[in-house]
Amino acid sequence: MPIYVVFLSVVAIWSTTPLAIQWSTLGSSFSFSVASRMLIGLIICIFILLAKQKKLPLHKQALINYTYAGAGIFITMSLVYYSALSIPSGLISVVFGLTPIITGVFALLLLKDKFFSISKMIGLILGLTGLFIIFKHSFTLTETLITGLASVTLAMTFQAFISVKLKQINARISALETTTGALIVSVPLFILSWFILGGEIPDTSIKAALSIGYLAVFGSVIGFMSYYYLIKHASVRVVGIVPLLTPVFALILGSSLNHEQLSIIQISGISLVLLGLAIYEYADKLLKKPPIRRL
Repeated sequence: MPIYVVFLSVVAIWSTTPLAIQWSTLGSSFSFSVASRMLIGLIICIFILLAKQKKLPLHKQALINYTYAGAGIFITMSLVYYSALSIPSGLISVVFGLTPIITGVFALLLLKDKFFSISKMIGLILGLTGLFIIFKHSFTLTETLITGLASVTLAMTFQAFISVKLKQINARISALETTTGALIVSVPLFILSWFILGGEIPDTSIKAALSIGYLAVFGSVIGFMSYYYLIKHASVRVVGIVPLLTPVFALILGSSLNHEQLSIIQISGISLVLLGLAIYEYADKLLKKPPIRRL
């Protein structure tokens, strides 16, 4: 499959996921929405494995990989769905735009990767400053808004940690196998969480049901597989464009389709987050001098 098709698919899915998450909770509980989404996604992954006549690897390294990936999905998605009850979908995407920067910090701690270049530090400081401005402004609004922002920030941080941990484990398994194994681990946890929080099957609206189906097929299966494919076959620069584009499109979609409004202060914070991410991703590459050609 052409790289540009996969790239556009990832951008489209990541841009629409926050809004779809909000719509999936309309007339429903967030625990039911996320549990049903992940269960449907797991069933789809199992059918794909059966169609390809593949068995899920069960060696020690694979099981460790599934455990970490499953924990990442459960904790991250539970927090994101909870935050979607109180904050605009565009803000969810903006906070997750910081993932590459926070991933760099965890890579420094766990993988001993190089991180502390001047441009990366500037990007980190700008990004965190923008997030601080958004948080500070939220304190003047409602308590539920600050709780939602804290939840999605924790979700983003944990996802960054899990992604680095999976790289450290370095299991030799495919994206489909990783996704399937992670869902096998996380789906029982989602169902248990739904049961503890009441276990009721709500009268879900058609809009919410379609959103859950969209998230199950595209968010939980195609989105994961496409992103892993992009990481494997595209350059780092191409992959780095994804978190720069998705917050912009998510904000546009939230404003036009969900009537979400942002204050000037929030927009200022968002701009700093995106500027910090751009500097973090590309400043070193732009400042790097090309080799001098000798005649």
